[in-house]
Amino acid sequence: MIRGAALVLLAAVAAGGSTAPPVATSLPGVTGTLRQGSRLTVNPGSWSANGAIAFTYQWSRCDANGAHCSSIHGATRATYTQVRADVGRTLAVTVQARASGGAAVAYAPLAGPVAAGAAPIAATAQPALVGDAFVGRSLSVSPVRWTAIAPIAAFRWLRCNQNGRLCSPVVGARGVSYTLAAADAGHALVALVTASRQSVLSMASAVVRTAPGPLALSRPAIAGTLRVGAKLTGDTGVWSGGGTIAYTFRWYRCDAHGASCSTLRGATGSTYTIVPADAGRALALTVHASDSTGASSAYSSLAGLVAPAVGRLAANAQPALDGLPAVGRELRVAEAPARTATYAWLRCTPAVRSCVPIAGAGQPAYTVTTADTGHALIAAVTTAAAGERLVTLSAAATVG
Repeated sequence: MIRGAALVLLAAVAAGGSTAPPVATSLPGVTGTLRQGSRLTVNPGSWSANGAIAFTYQWSRCDANGAHCSSIHGATRATYTQVRADVGRTLAVTVQARASGGAAVAYAPLAGPVAAGAAPIAATAQPALVGDAFVGRSLSVSPVRWTAIAPIAAFRWLRCNQNGRLCSPVVGARGVSYTLAAADAGHALVALVTASRQSVLSMASAVVRTAPGPLALSRPAIAGTLRVGAKLTGDTGVWSGGGTIAYTFRWYRCDAHGASCSTLRGATGSTYTIVPADAGRALALTVHASDSTGASSAYSSLAGLVAPAVGRLAANAQPALDGLPAVGRELRVAEAPARTATYAWLRCTPAVRSCVPIAGAGQPAYTVTTADTGHALIAAVTTAAAGERLVTLSAAATVG
């Protein structure tokens, strides 16, 4: 969550916390036997944060391919006992970490499919994947630990979204190993292992990249007052890499829905001074990071809409979103600027570009649906005062 009031008078002092939200340095994971009646436990993963961290959990039930997920009512603890309705389905967990600087979420790999209580065998753990997640490299499945001796297993590889959800079979990929192709870039891969008519999904790979390079652990951010003539500052976000990491920046001007983006000529530094052509538009930032192993990129949320130079209303921080971005849970605009504000919710690509309005979503709170899975959600907050009208886009929340 990014702190700060959404809108201020130009004479006001900028609000905002001095610390950053937690950053996941390793992903959550689920342990336990995947069988009806058995208890599963989620490890929240490793996080970097300022001060103590409080964790919130939401378990969800999905189909065998990690689609059509719905929150399991009351399943908000680190443990969950599998029930009859889970049999043949997969389970997903969204973990929210909250500290003094705000909140962030991470997603455990899909766990399942869940075996029936009377099934002759069940997986006692998800198998790991061995190998590097780069195009042209190979991934292999570790042996599965079953509750009983199992015959020779069959394999099928699935291509999923970046959070390991919405998976679909990779045509022809049916071996214990799989060589990553260009079509896998930007996706996570999992293997489905089947023995004695019982299946289990492997842990998910890292998001496949075309070449080695630094890994973005958190999204870049844009800070500053969104008004013509003001200077914005780009924050690189948090990265993991081999040795010293060098950063370059590229700023973009987009329409109000984050589409039709065009590169801003010469805007390649960590700061950007807003020009008259940006008024009424959204701005975006791409950070390119390089180290001794290669290069990669990460994308900020949209920042906007930019206010004209003359006027009293301007945004000095993006509105925050409170809540867990999980199907069935509620997201809410935090620190709403005024009672007279109006709202619209937008569904965007994972890079927070090319957003479309969500029909009927016009309240400060929005309940996440299955259609949002794999997308980023933002709220557009419209405030009117002193005869002026301003739209401000919130920080993004990505639905697992």
